[in-house]
Amino acid sequence: MFRIMVVLCIPILVFGVSVTYELQAWAIESQDPESDDSTSKPQVLAPRKKPAKSSITSPLHDEKSERSIRKGVQFLVRKQNGVGAISSSYPVAVTSLAGMALLGAGAEYGLGPDGKALEKAVDYLISPLRIDERGYLEDRGETRSRMHGHTYAILFLSQVIGQLPTPQREEQLRKVIRAGADLILSSQTNKGGWGYDPDDPLDEASLTVCCLQALRAAKESGFNVPSDPISKAIQYLQECCSEDGSFKYSLTRSQDRTSFEITAASISTMDAAGEYAADERSRGLDYMKKMIEKKLKYRQSFFKAAGNFPFYGNFYVGQVLQQSRGELWHRWSHAIWPQLIDLQGESGSWESRYGEEYATAMALLILELPLGYLPLYDR
Repeated sequence: MFRIMVVLCIPILVFGVSVTYELQAWAIESQDPESDDSTSKPQVLAPRKKPAKSSITSPLHDEKSERSIRKGVQFLVRKQNGVGAISSSYPVAVTSLAGMALLGAGAEYGLGPDGKALEKAVDYLISPLRIDERGYLEDRGETRSRMHGHTYAILFLSQVIGQLPTPQREEQLRKVIRAGADLILSSQTNKGGWGYDPDDPLDEASLTVCCLQALRAAKESGFNVPSDPISKAIQYLQECCSEDGSFKYSLTRSQDRTSFEITAASISTMDAAGEYAADERSRGLDYMKKMIEKKLKYRQSFFKAAGNFPFYGNFYVGQVLQQSRGELWHRWSHAIWPQLIDLQGESGSWESRYGEEYATAMALLILELPLGYLPLYDR
């Protein structure tokens, strides 16, 4: 049985090695490609139980970091409303990200205040009020989360399903994940990417990364995901790589526009797929390292060096640099941690143009990188 790392995709809320090797990296277990997993119980990868504090040996996770994470989690729990949503601006997307942050801090489903908040977040997302006949997860009347929100929900639910206490509850989530993954598969464009809505014929790279990672999470939780759409999506990302190593936002929208943050996200996704020898990955990594060093000459803050969307950018930079464990990872991480903690407010929140809940969930996911409570942080 193979296990792989799943890399979380966070959007901008305004929001190789051969394909054969990549598909092998995706395999969870040997199964008939024609099999219908709706009649067989998948093997799920549960989040790890929270270890004793003394067992956490990462030099990045000290008492100050622990306090910061605790305050951030408490903020998210306080901000959850009666129906379980966390955020009024992007409820599906941010509730899913916040749920991931709770899991990343070691919350256990249904246990204690954090676990109860986790349970309520699941309740909110799988409510019939949030799911249409196609399996599309959205908050009716809220038009900003769109496919980003849907993919985060599938990613989160695929991570939390291993903690559910009863077969009946697990079956509820299985149906939602299966339908949601099928919607993603049916929405792929001819170029191999995805757009902002299920019927959007135009693609966008950050959304494509989100969809790819949601499918990966469903696959890792035991659901059958066809190989062809995955290979097409990997090829799409590789085609987004420009000559200088930066990655484009889209192959159909603003084709000349590239982004440091999208580059980091794309490299992280390739790493998760085992595409370490891909030429696009190598060029993208060189570009990313050059940009980090260049920006650090003009900005004192490593946090701001990640680009115009620092929470998004730093999460992916962290994923990529952590793989290398080299000198740049050491410099970056030991600078980012105190800077990020210093940006936390008295309430336990962080601030962003996309809302405190979004920023707090993102900041926590960065600080939780060394903890390894989630399958997505596997190395």
